[in-house]
Amino acid sequence: MEFYGRQDLLELLNKRSDALSKGYRQNMAIIGAELIGKTSLLKHWLSQYCDTRIVTVYIEIRHEEANSFGERFIGNLFFSFLKNSHNGLKDDIVFLLERCAKYIPKTTTFARKILSERYARRTEVVFAKLLELVEQFNAESGKYCVLILDEFHLLALTPPKDIYASWRKHIMLNKNTMYVLLSSKKDLARKILAEDLALLFGNFEKIDLQPFDNKTSSAFIRDKLKSLSVSEQILSFIVNLSSGKPFYLNAICDALMNYHLKSAREANLTFDFFVRSQEDIFIGEWGILNRRFLILTQQVDAVFKDAAVFNVLTALASGKNSISDIAHRCARPKKYVSSILNKLYEEDFISRNADVYILDDALFALWLRCVYAKKTGVFTAEPEKERELFKRELESLFTDFRDAQTKEISQRLMELFGKFNNESIEVHKKRLRLNLFKEIKLLDLGAAKQPGKGIIARCPGAVWIAGFKEDRAREEDMIEFVEFCKRFKYGKTQSQKRIFIALNEIDANASLIAKEEKISTWDTALVNSLFDIYGKPRIV
Repeated sequence: MEFYGRQDLLELLNKRSDALSKGYRQNMAIIGAELIGKTSLLKHWLSQYCDTRIVTVYIEIRHEEANSFGERFIGNLFFSFLKNSHNGLKDDIVFLLERCAKYIPKTTTFARKILSERYARRTEVVFAKLLELVEQFNAESGKYCVLILDEFHLLALTPPKDIYASWRKHIMLNKNTMYVLLSSKKDLARKILAEDLALLFGNFEKIDLQPFDNKTSSAFIRDKLKSLSVSEQILSFIVNLSSGKPFYLNAICDALMNYHLKSAREANLTFDFFVRSQEDIFIGEWGILNRRFLILTQQVDAVFKDAAVFNVLTALASGKNSISDIAHRCARPKKYVSSILNKLYEEDFISRNADVYILDDALFALWLRCVYAKKTGVFTAEPEKERELFKRELESLFTDFRDAQTKEISQRLMELFGKFNNESIEVHKKRLRLNLFKEIKLLDLGAAKQPGKGIIARCPGAVWIAGFKEDRAREEDMIEFVEFCKRFKYGKTQSQKRIFIALNEIDANASLIAKEEKISTWDTALVNSLFDIYGKPRIV
C-alpha cells in the first residue's frame, strides 16, 4: 500500500530527530488501533530521512526466544550503521559482524559476547545487555540512535514482568538515543507509559494516531480512483463506511479498480457497481477483509475460548451498547456480560466510553452482521444467498446514509440530542451525562449579519444550550454565543450546560474564550463518535 497523508507527523519525526543531534532528546510513543498506519508511517519516514549523524534502527517486537531477539536486534543495529555510513550491505549476521569490526571494534566484541551467551540468558537480561550495547555504540561511533520498537507492549508479556527496570535507567542516562515506541494495544500501552516508563527525565511524548479525517479520506479516494467517475454521495459513503481507516480505504478502492478492469465496466461508478466490487473482499474465501475478520475472530476465540463472546460481539454490531441491552439480547446475566465486555475492552477488541461499549470498526460490524452471523445461524450458505444478504445490508446502510446527508445539520443534531437516554460518557476527560430531554428546539442566536444557530434542550433539572457553526468558528461567533447564554433565563433549580459545536476549524481566540467561560467545545470527530454510539451515519 502506497503511503498517504500524515505530513504533520512526518514533520514532527524530522523535527525530533534533528533536535537529537543538537543535544535535545524527546522520546515518542505512537499509539493507535491495528491497521491504522503506525508501521507504514515509520517505515515511510525511515525511507525518507537521511542524516549521517543519526542511525535509525527499526525493531519489530515478537513472541520469540531471547536468542532470536538478540540476533535480530544486533543485526538491525549493525545493518543500519553500515547503511548510514554508505558501506556495502548483506543481510547476514556473520558478514555484518566482520564488516563492523573494522569501524566499531569494541561494540562488535561486545555484540559477539551477547550472541555467545544469549541461549543461557533470560529475555530481560538479554534486553538489558542490548541497551548497554547501544550505549557502547553511541560512544564508539560518535553517532546518535533513533531506536524504533514496534508493538513494544509485547515486552511486558515476557516473564518476569520487571523487564522495564533496567530500561528506565538507560532511558534517563543515555541521552544519545531517542526511543520511538509503537503499540496497537492502546490501553496496555498507556498503562505501561504511565507506570513502568513514567520518568522524571526522558519522558515520552504520546501521540494517539487517528484515522484520516473526512478531507484526507476523500482526497485519498479521488487519488486512488482517478480513472473512475465517482459521485460525491458514493465517495462520502465510502468515507463513512471505512471510518477513515487507511487499510480499509485502500482495500475498498483496490476492489473497485480490480472490478472495473476485470468486468470492463464503464467508468461511471454506480451503487450497484460498488456493491458488486465489494462482494469478493467481504464474502470470498480469500477476500482480504474476510480473511482479516476471520483472523480477528480467531484472536478473540484464543483469548476467551467461550463461544458466548460472539453473541456479545454480534449484539454490539447490531447497535446494542449498554450492559443491560446486551444482556437482554444475549439472554445472559448482566454480571457475565459485563465481564466479557471488560475483557474485550482490555484486549482492544472494542472501545469504551464510560458506561457505553462500542464496536468502533464499522466494517467488522458489517461483516459480523451479514457474513459471520449468517454462517453460524440457520441461513443457507449458498453463495448467491450470501451475496443477496450482503447486498441488502449495504443497501440499507446506503439508504440511511443518503437520507441523513440530505438533512440540515441542525436537524441531525436535534435528532442526535433526541437519542440521549441518561447514558454517561467521557468528554475531554470529564464525565458527562447525556440527559433524556423532554424538549428540544432550534434557536436563533441573534447575530446581526449572519444569524447564529443553536439548540436548546430541557429536562427536569437541566438545560443544555448548544451553538454550532458549519464553517470556521471565529472569535465573534464565540462572543455572540457567550452573550446569548448570559441573556438566557432558566430555572434556579436547573443546571446549565453550554456547548459550542465547531464542525469545521475553530480559531485559537475562540477556543480561549470558550475555556475562560467554561464552554465545552465539540468538533466533528466528537460528534461523529456520538453518532457511532447511536448507530447513525456520520457527518461527512
